Amino acid sequence: MLKINKLKFFAIICILIVPVVMFGQNSSSTSSPYSRFGFGTMSGSSFGKGDGMGGIGIGTRNSFQINSANPASYTSIDSLTFLVQFGLDSRFTYSQSATTNNTRNNVNFNHLTFAMPFTKLWAGSFGITPYASKGYNIISSEGTADLMVNSTFSGAGTLTKFYFGNAIKLGKHLSLGMNTWFLFGKITDNTYIYSPNDSYAYDYLKDNSLSAHGFGISSGLQYQVVTKNNNSFTFGATFDPKINISSNYIIQEERALFRGSSSIAEIVDTIQHVESSNKGLQLPMSYGVGFSYSIKSKITFGADALYQKWKGCDFLGKPATYLTNSSKYSAGFEYIPNEYSIRSYWDRVQYRLGAFIENSYLTLNGSQIKGVAATFGIGLPMGRSRSSLNISGEIGKLGTTENNLIKETYGKITVHFMLHDRWFFKAKFD
Repeated sequence: MLKINKLKFFAIICILIVPVVMFGQNSSSTSSPYSRFGFGTMSGSSFGKGDGMGGIGIGTRNSFQINSANPASYTSIDSLTFLVQFGLDSRFTYSQSATTNNTRNNVNFNHLTFAMPFTKLWAGSFGITPYASKGYNIISSEGTADLMVNSTFSGAGTLTKFYFGNAIKLGKHLSLGMNTWFLFGKITDNTYIYSPNDSYAYDYLKDNSLSAHGFGISSGLQYQVVTKNNNSFTFGATFDPKINISSNYIIQEERALFRGSSSIAEIVDTIQHVESSNKGLQLPMSYGVGFSYSIKSKITFGADALYQKWKGCDFLGKPATYLTNSSKYSAGFEYIPNEYSIRSYWDRVQYRLGAFIENSYLTLNGSQIKGVAATFGIGLPMGRSRSSLNISGEIGKLGTTENNLIKETYGKITVHFMLHDRWFFKAKFD
């Protein structure tokens, strides 16, 4: 019988405990005012080393990293390897409009993923990753003292993916992969407008609640060529079809006179009440391409391009006019002085740089919300094993102060633990 070591025991604990921690959080993983629209703030698909390289992953392969951005990459995992990866992130944001500014900070559990080979030509992965999150609270006041109008906009909730992926290798160069995923979670939006000094004014309230639960697929391919001098070139591509997601949503819109008063009876007028099940929610068709080139396992550089066709997708029963097609362009670089060094620990450390630009899926006040960021990272080996601690940083901005919009300037730190163990191997001596 194979010996159950500490890493396997730790993996079992992660499976049982970490999801409870994730979904037991009261706060969302974002506090961006832009999360008010659509699904909220979208999460990236790159983890670990990719975060420090601009978020690339479509065209990268590594025997000791889990890359769910392209499921075809799973066949790169060593035939005796079992991998566990999980991460935490912290984001500090400075938001600025034409008249106000504020700061926010979020710390969140990021993801939990596992990967293993089944045969020399077949490997798989499964795990929990974030998809989108809402988390905002906007308060504004307009008018004079006698005609003051206060508005409060708030939202919360997270949509999460549980995925199970498989990849097969066809010949020496080509790999094909597919993730089957289940999207679930709940997001809410609330609007409350009232005039505190006008006893004849009606209060206005609108609550939107969306619960999603549906299956989808993501597919990918990678083609890798290794030269005689141990350089390698990898080309990758991904495709996600447009998906109709089962959902339950409620839209409640009403007005009331003296809402919340204990002395005067409320007069409630329901403007709109809509309840619907199993329709009215769509995820877009998306496709991406990427490449990477590795020189003697010392230098790796690559780039990705990802496109998502959000325009015309349904949200809460109808196409959202503010949704638009999105795109993201990423590039990154990694340098390892000598990954096999026995004399210097720092020669085995992985140093990373990257950047990306994106056109988000939101068009507000006639302007598409755009972002740009620079990334950096370091991969620290844990002892003499293949396990590593990956620390990544991101500095960027999103949006603009023009057209009555908000500009976010942010800094983000992500910590990923990649735990490696040799499974399916029986030692001669115990």
